[in-house]
Amino acid sequence: MNNFILLVMIFLNVHSLEFPQFYHRSTDIYIEIAQTIEKCDGVELEMVRDYPKLSMVTLNKNQNKPNKGFLLFGEHARELISPETGLHFVKKLCNQNEDMKSIKDNYELQMIVNLNPLSREKVESGDFCKRENENGVDLNRNYKSHWSKDHDPEMVRTAPGPFAFSEAETQTVRDELKKFSPHVFFSIHSGTLALFTPYAYSKEQPSENISNMMQILTEVKEKHCETCKMGSCGHEIGYLSPGTSMDYAYDDLKIPYSFTFEIYHGGLDVRTKKHALKFLEVQSSHNKHRITDEEKLDQLLRDHSCFATTSTKEMPPDECFKYFNPEEKDQYDFYVENWTQAITLSLNRVAEQRQTQQQS
Repeated sequence: MNNFILLVMIFLNVHSLEFPQFYHRSTDIYIEIAQTIEKCDGVELEMVRDYPKLSMVTLNKNQNKPNKGFLLFGEHARELISPETGLHFVKKLCNQNEDMKSIKDNYELQMIVNLNPLSREKVESGDFCKRENENGVDLNRNYKSHWSKDHDPEMVRTAPGPFAFSEAETQTVRDELKKFSPHVFFSIHSGTLALFTPYAYSKEQPSENISNMMQILTEVKEKHCETCKMGSCGHEIGYLSPGTSMDYAYDDLKIPYSFTFEIYHGGLDVRTKKHALKFLEVQSSHNKHRITDEEKLDQLLRDHSCFATTSTKEMPPDECFKYFNPEEKDQYDFYVENWTQAITLSLNRVAEQRQTQQQS
């Protein structure tokens, strides 16, 4: 009996964290977007898949704007802050915000704010480590670009699916990207702090348009994420991730600006390395090998990227939530606003670069 009571207490402790009220459930995300755009010129909401139910927000649909951008949020269910940032971006787009004026003037946008709604519902019910979709497939390993059942031997597990584009969610992204032919693509994640360009499947760095992308990311890092790693994903984190949306957009569809932003890491702060390194002091106090502060930070950021699927293997659910998502309302507000501004800045810089290219 005593052992039974102890097991119950452990179970209750592991599942003690409730879904915070200031986060949105999947149905609420759809409803709030629909209500937001009622009085929002040029912004529409349409269903693009019946099962799972996937909706897409569009700006200036078929309006012949000089630039096209595609924003993808919520590939991994446990990364709740990603769709929350997408929702905040839509709200800012509709609130007559001055920062968004140039976006409205220069862009046709498509945004899937919640790509993995069925698994997100499981996260909302307490399964805070759930990463894959309803079929147990990692959506960000299911794209055709260098898709493989094999994986980096350093990785413990991966779930690419039985074949490329086996999942309704990735089929939808593929179909919409092909029809839309955007100039810039964003995939928004959490789990570390990083500003990535292709490739994820290789440690080699691409040559096509890389200097322009890096110029944009350098400014984003300076203004919005001093702690972020920056550069070619596979090269920076040291792990290979075949079948990602970013590489598919860049390699297969030839979208010249293709980015992955990783926007939250529990314990680290986007604003200053000083805060991040202070967090590392306790973690490294028992490390037998003396390494520099910069090396500590670099290792932590690499090991906990959304591309590194080993990071939550032993985590209890409540720790998963705190690791991938802000737990306090003031933190939440800061991160969704910070990354909405970072995405907006990036879109504007892409438009400026493309205008310069066309004039030269």
